[in-house]
Amino acid sequence: MKKCLFLIAGLAYCLGINAQNAQNAQNARNAPDSIFRNYLYDSRTSYFRQLPVKKGAFIFFGDSITHWGDWSEFTGYAFALNRGIAGDNTYGLVNRVDEVTRHSPRKVFILVGTNDINIHIPLAKSLENYDKLVLAIRRESPSTEIYIQSILPVNNELINRAYYTGTNEAIRQMNQSLDSLARKLHVVYVDLYTQFLDPSGQMDAAYTYDGLHLTGAGYLHWIGILKNSKFL
Repeated sequence: MKKCLFLIAGLAYCLGINAQNAQNAQNARNAPDSIFRNYLYDSRTSYFRQLPVKKGAFIFFGDSITHWGDWSEFTGYAFALNRGIAGDNTYGLVNRVDEVTRHSPRKVFILVGTNDINIHIPLAKSLENYDKLVLAIRRESPSTEIYIQSILPVNNELINRAYYTGTNEAIRQMNQSLDSLARKLHVVYVDLYTQFLDPSGQMDAAYTYDGLHLTGAGYLHWIGILKNSKFL
């Protein structure tokens, strides 16, 4: 009896997640410019806006993959700021880019798009938002160096497909477009994707605990890539 109850509960949970994913996809088609709004986004954005201005900072700007990194400790720089929000997408970054530019940062490292893919925001819209981000940063903080970082791969053996539906094929397609956009806008494109792969073409299990998000080793690897490329 208990096993049946657990199975029923598990099925209900999965169906609930799938229903939420379907609703998110529908919302993305209907009103993609508002789907980033939720309690975490609003509370964290409000928190960021209360922090003192730190001129010349290095800012890491993105979604959960940025959010969970302690950038000042990983980099060793007290002026490295975390501006990641779990669940965010390109529309959310456009909406809060002014909080980033108020610091007149020396460098901004952007990594966003994982959630765009998951909720089926059209690639053209994601790229349009990237274009808006770059233009806004250049307008409000002309001396800032802008780095567009590739979307990271996923590991199909570890990832929970009820939670994340994006594929490495879709990620590669977006990365190719981001590379082209960076060239067009004359900003630096950072290829993280290929440097996180294992020999089978998946996110190396040493760098992820769930097939999507990073372990401490994954963050250190990321920092190593940036430092070896003289971006940090």
